[in-house]
Amino acid sequence: MGKDRDAIKTVARQLLRDDIPSSGESPDIKPDVLDIHIDHVLVEISQRKPYEVKETVTACNRTGAATSTSANHLVDATNAHFVAGDVGKTVYNSTDKTTAKVTAYNSASDLTLDTDIMTSGETYYLYHYQGTSGRDFNKSNIENLIKIEKAEYLTRQEPPQFRNVTVFGDVVTIDSPAEPSDGDEVFLYCHKTHQLTKTASTLSPDLERVLIQGIVAYAALAWLNEMRAQIVPTSITWYERWANNHYVIYQRGLQAITAAKVWEF
Repeated sequence: MGKDRDAIKTVARQLLRDDIPSSGESPDIKPDVLDIHIDHVLVEISQRKPYEVKETVTACNRTGAATSTSANHLVDATNAHFVAGDVGKTVYNSTDKTTAKVTAYNSASDLTLDTDIMTSGETYYLYHYQGTSGRDFNKSNIENLIKIEKAEYLTRQEPPQFRNVTVFGDVVTIDSPAEPSDGDEVFLYCHKTHQLTKTASTLSPDLERVLIQGIVAYAALAWLNEMRAQIVPTSITWYERWANNHYVIYQRGLQAITAAKVWEF
């Protein structure tokens, strides 16, 4: 099991020779400052070796026709296929070529819309928010996302059916010749920022080592800049050399975790 955030801070302070005194005195580097450096280094590490996660999303691709007219409502008593999870999705009126966002779920046959676009008899499609087909998914609920590498659809096939993806804003579109049906499962292969909390970590031991190197380097440089006026002039060169050496060690650590590029001709 990897070190948690507090354990990482303890190791970093030991290397910085800034252990918290037993007498209760405050350390030179405040805890919240160390947290800032931790979060900064986590991003830099993640840009080179991200946390890889396979997210499962469900296609939204329903169609029907309004069975009655109600201001700012979509009523479809024939299909009655609405669910509470439809809040936030997009309704496309294919008769008038207009769109609205679902703001409330009232029943299986009644949704509230932010714009009055539906009247009885007009046809509609229900997609993920800002989507224009069943191939579109909204990524705004995927936390700590850096990028989406690829998708898999159909899922659980052998060999896997990988698909390219395009991203515009929060909309992810999978490159699939067949449009997913409503409720179909799609896997998104995501690169995310590594997380380090008081109870959990996504870092492997080699990445923990680089994280600590980065914390020490940035904390030393920040402390030097803040305390420069109070340091005895003859000692500044020593402190600068010590901080810069640790920054070089950190940069070498970053380079070591980056996969080598393979060139194809």
